[in-house]
Amino acid sequence: MATSISDLPYIDEEYDLKTEYYVKGLEAFIRNAQTPMTIALQGEWGSGKTSLMTRLNRVLCHGENSDFIGITINTWEYSMLASPEETVYNILGKLVKDVSKNDSKAKNVFNRFLRGTGRFLYRGGRELLKAVPVAGTTLGFAIEAINVPTENPYITNKEEEASLSEVREALETAVNNRITKEAQKKGIIVFVDDLDRLNPPVAVEILELFKNVFTIENCIFILAIDYEVVVKGLEPKFGKLTNQNEREFRSFFDKIIQVPFSLPVNSYRPISFVVTSLNKIGYIQTKLTDEQQNLFEAVVKASVGNNPRSIKRLINTLSLLDCIAKEQVISNNSAHNYGTDIKLTGDNLILDKLLNFIVVAIQICYSRIYSLLVKKPNFTEWNREFASREGIDAAIDDEDADWKDILEAACTADKYLNLRHLDILKLFSMIIDIVSQSGGNINENINARLKDILDKAAVTGVSANVKVADFDKKAFIQKLYDNVGRRIRQLRPDIEDIKVKNNTGNGGFKFRDENNRGYDIRFIPSYEPDNTVTLTIEMSTKITRSEDMLNKALDDLLENNQLTNALSELDAKISPLLQKLSFFESKHSNDDLWFTSYSEELRYMHEKGFMSGDVTHDAVYRLKLQKASDFEDGRVVDAIADVVIANYDFRKTMSTYR
Repeated sequence: MATSISDLPYIDEEYDLKTEYYVKGLEAFIRNAQTPMTIALQGEWGSGKTSLMTRLNRVLCHGENSDFIGITINTWEYSMLASPEETVYNILGKLVKDVSKNDSKAKNVFNRFLRGTGRFLYRGGRELLKAVPVAGTTLGFAIEAINVPTENPYITNKEEEASLSEVREALETAVNNRITKEAQKKGIIVFVDDLDRLNPPVAVEILELFKNVFTIENCIFILAIDYEVVVKGLEPKFGKLTNQNEREFRSFFDKIIQVPFSLPVNSYRPISFVVTSLNKIGYIQTKLTDEQQNLFEAVVKASVGNNPRSIKRLINTLSLLDCIAKEQVISNNSAHNYGTDIKLTGDNLILDKLLNFIVVAIQICYSRIYSLLVKKPNFTEWNREFASREGIDAAIDDEDADWKDILEAACTADKYLNLRHLDILKLFSMIIDIVSQSGGNINENINARLKDILDKAAVTGVSANVKVADFDKKAFIQKLYDNVGRRIRQLRPDIEDIKVKNNTGNGGFKFRDENNRGYDIRFIPSYEPDNTVTLTIEMSTKITRSEDMLNKALDDLLENNQLTNALSELDAKISPLLQKLSFFESKHSNDDLWFTSYSEELRYMHEKGFMSGDVTHDAVYRLKLQKASDFEDGRVVDAIADVVIANYDFRKTMSTYR
């Protein structure tokens, strides 16, 4: 059984994506077309241009009693490790050789042509290519830097120069000789692939040479190139495309291309291909009902769409993850939820497969949304706090915003996601429908089911900042409470009035001073884009100035022994952490500043005029570690306990300060 679907071009009707009449119509047109003729196959990358070319070549040029001689040239191959000019002339020379079948007269005439008119074309192309930007400069600069000569270096004979009409005549003669020698051939079809992979000005230069040299009888050119590529290639000549100059771009394209054929991607019906492929790789081993097939088709439409290459990538990704899951089952000798659970049968197994299908589709098509799922798999609990932490709260006004509001706001910030918002919403709704059928608590089930899938899918992500972390904020905070609380009781059994804050994902400790004033030390955990875990500790060390202190400098304030002693005790706890622990740092608004003590930071803020209304400020410290479990290390627990104790002692000392 195969484990993957090849990305090589397809020629079998099995993979025609239910658009057979388009293909057969194009075949019939080509068979009876008057020559010369140039046809452009247009479509985005992965839409099937090469597959269509391969099929046309097989049917029209290599089938039984075929009418044409087929020549294929992949322009991308001739651009590898070659300058732009070398690319143009290598391709041109290859075509002359293949079309004329090394006819000596045609070759001689073509060489003489390059001495005259060809030299002009060479220079013209050279000037055009100079305007192409590359790597912060232009090709013109690169051309001069590698000493590409103004004259074509391959022309050495001294024969009389040939005209363009002589070249065409020689090529026509060679073509006629060739097709008459090969019985019952109508002509030659030249398939030119991957023009849209070349730098657009290079592709345009090649198109112009095709038009000038190969407009000859009995020749049909089929080119894989989009109008958009032509537009980009003509920008050095016409400037940026506008309503005013659009006619110039269109006229150039129409002059080169007689028939544009856009691949009917919107008419593709890929579900048969999808189901066949899923069966081929063993992901689905039973016949799907019509309803189940419709569900898989809905996922495809809402994600990869009709692009064959994207569909293949989705299927291959699923296959890889399925292989991993099966090996885990074998290794653990137990069932697992990822699509291979031996306890799942029938419809439940198909729904489990469908759930994996949805999540991987989101990973491939909507990486930004996928990264949010990674951060918080239970998306039904997405709220404004989560949105704010992920930087997507600007568009959310409602304090009671739910997951649908968060999803819409995340999509609105991105042009592409905004266009696909309803598709993404549909995928998320399908997840809820699938998970709800298993009964129980829907939120807990979504979290458990998605986290299991996301853990596996991490190996197929292409974004460096997307990684599934074993990071449950509530559990993380509870673990801190247990470890830090225990350490505080060991170090300071005299402290009895420190209590933990309610665990809502953020947390901390709270206590009261001798005047019954309450203070909070806040813990804010977060999972960072670089896959680390950060704990921010916001201390409660701010003291507001009384009226008699308003105009006093810090040194004047430090004449008060109560403040001096309190700061000294605070620094005795904080300074060793800042100076000795690489994972512990001061979190200041200016990240370029590093302080070795609380007093040092306090003086800086006074000197900058930030403390006109306060004597001291709330200190903020940050611990950044590789994973959540690192916060259970003894040194880390001690550091956090020291911060809490230092804050407690500072407030106790300063409870009577005026």
